[in-house]
Order: sequence, then C-alpha cells, then structure tokens
Amino acid sequence: MTRKQDKSKDEKENHYNDIELESIKSSEVSTSSELIKQYGVNPVRTPGILSYNAYRKIIGYGLRYANEDMSSKEWREVYGILIGSVEENKKVLIKDAIPMVVGDRAGVKYENKQYVDMAQIDESVYERSIQDSKNDFIIGWWHTHPGFGFFYSPVDCMTQLGYQIPNPFALGIIFDHTKFLSNDFYLGIAGLRLINPDQGMLATYDFIELEYDLEKEQMAKKVRKTVKDLNKKIDKILDDLKYINEVLRKKALAQLQRNYGLILVPKKDIKVTKEEAEAEEDENYLYVWDPEFFKKSYRIPKFREKIENEIAKYEHTLLSLQDEGDKYERKREKYQKKIQSLLSKPNEWYKKMMIEFTERIEKISPLYDYLDTNERKIIEHFETRSSEYYRILDTLNARAEFELKNKNLKSVKI
Repeated sequence: MTRKQDKSKDEKENHYNDIELESIKSSEVSTSSELIKQYGVNPVRTPGILSYNAYRKIIGYGLRYANEDMSSKEWREVYGILIGSVEENKKVLIKDAIPMVVGDRAGVKYENKQYVDMAQIDESVYERSIQDSKNDFIIGWWHTHPGFGFFYSPVDCMTQLGYQIPNPFALGIIFDHTKFLSNDFYLGIAGLRLINPDQGMLATYDFIELEYDLEKEQMAKKVRKTVKDLNKKIDKILDDLKYINEVLRKKALAQLQRNYGLILVPKKDIKVTKEEAEAEEDENYLYVWDPEFFKKSYRIPKFREKIENEIAKYEHTLLSLQDEGDKYERKREKYQKKIQSLLSKPNEWYKKMMIEFTERIEKISPLYDYLDTNERKIIEHFETRSSEYYRILDTLNARAEFELKNKNLKSVKI
C-alpha cells in the first residue's frame, strides 16, 4: 500500500471516529435534556454526600483483602452496595455501605445467592424506611480497585447500568488503598456515573462531585483508628465465626435435632408430580399445586411426636378431673415431672449451646459491619434454626405446666 493510500485510510478512520464522537456527544446532550426535563436537574451531575458510617465500612472491608502489609499478588477486589436517599433531586445521601462479596485480584464474580441476598437487603431497607418514615433504598454500589486507580471496566459499566437505568441518580464508589492520603484522592475514593446510560455498553463514564459529612482529615484520622482495631481483632472474629459454623451449627445444633428432634423434617420417598390423579393414587406422590404441599412434604420428628402425644393424653385426663381438687393437683404434679423429665436434656443442651453462641456473638458484634453476606449468613442461619427449635421447645415447656384449670382445652399448634 502506498503512502497516499495509507494517508487516505487514516483520513477515513479519523472521519469515522469524528462521526462516532459527534454521535456520542449528541446522544449525551439529548439524554441530559430529557433528564433535566423530567427531574429539573441532570442526575448525572448530582453530587453525592458520603457519610463516615458508609466510608468506614468500605475502607474496613476493602482493607481486609488488600493492604500494604500484603503482597500485591494477594490483593483481592471486594464488592458491596450503597444505601441512602435522593434529597429533592439535588443530592444523593450515602448513609450506609454493606459489604457483599470478595472476588479475585482483578474482579468480583457475583453469584446467584448474592442477588438473593441483595433482594433481602432491599426488602429490609424498604421495611425499615416505612417504619422510620424515611426514603432510603439501594442507591448504588461500591467496589475496590487495589492498585488499579479509578475507572470503569466493561464489567463495571455493565454493573453500573443495572443500577443507573432504573435510577438515574444511582452512583458507584471505587476505593483504591494505594491512593489514600494522595493529593487528588485524599480519602482513597472516587465517585462515578455513566454519562449516557441509554448507550448501554457503549456508555462513557465520568467522575462526580463527592462531599462528606465530616472534614476529610477527620475522616482519615478516624478510619485509621478503626482499621487498626479491626486488624487486631479480625483473625479472632473469623475463628469465632468458624466455631459457630463448624461446631455449633453443624455439630451441636444438628446433634440436638437428631437426638431430640423438634423441627419438622422432610419426608423420605416423596416425589413431586404435576398430575393430580397420580398423587391421589399413590401416597408417595405429592401434587405440586396442592395447597398443603409444605405440610405434606414434612413430618414431625418422633421425639416431638412422643412428647405431644403424652401431653395430649395427660391434658385429657386432667380436664376430666378439674373439679376434684387434691386429686387434680396430684395428677398434675405427676404429669409435670414426667414431661419435664423428657424435656430436661434438650433444655440443658440448648441452654449450653446458646451460652457458647452468645459469648462469641458478643465478640463479633462490634465488628459485624465489616463482615460480608457469606459471613453474616453463618450467624443468620444458626439464629434462624436455633430460634425455630427454641420456639417449639418453649411451647412444650409451657404446656408441660398443665395450667388447665377452668380452661377449655384447645388444640395447640406449634
């Protein structure tokens, strides 16, 4: 190819690039005009106000996986969501930052369970907002770029689109610990938005103005103290979490349920069918649209069944003796001792297990904000299962008192 042809080719490419650039600029102007018409302002340029509460969680969790005491080869990105509100379309208040998940050196893989977790958080924030008469919701996301600086990769752009298309005010925060105390990014963070999200993956991004609820120097000083405390305690906290998961949940609670089962357990050999006739012919088949699907899928454990049958039998006897004074009291005392004896072991085991759990939770609680969803789920799962067990145990303990005099016995649902 001749120099003349090369020059002609370059001129064509430059011409096409100029056309593409003009097209993008035209699109940005059009998008801005539409947004200003709708909101009275351009949401893309609306500043964010970052609270210290949100800032400390971003820094605290981010530095767990990338800091100056680690080899840069070990650094890992982390991801979280931002909670806050849009105030009169003039500013976005970033009130909270929730750690979600840790990834690898140059990215975070967001799995299905994280989407479920985020939906649960969104619902929780919504319910709390109604209760507190606030307008808080998920207003964006944050992640770390350890050593990479402040920009949006194609994956980051796609993530930002997911937030900004339904909410033009949504923003993203990036933390890079290597920029902490630098001239341009004193707090090590930057805020970004897509300028023209309607362009999809071709959208460009820009920095947004970030303000703070404290002076920058004060925030930096406070967060260094917080991080120092976190570094000192995090290994012990993770050991306590592991103990809750491996010993209390998988062993103690599981053994308690095996030996003294109270929580409903799935029935064996149950097959789900969409054919109602098949379900009627064979008891091993369960019709998928049966309104009592859950009830028929589970059974009462034998230990609980035995206790409930004994209590029901004794209640029936005592009801027939309500007008016989001393005889009623003697029988009642006898039955109390029998049922309380049967329940003594599960009560003892449960109490011991919960003492151990409480001791560890008291240590974890001050640093709970710096745990991600997988770590918080360990606590949540144990609390849910243990609470379910205790709810039934407490009901049985109450029934074991046989406070039936002058009462009409009604079936007790547990």
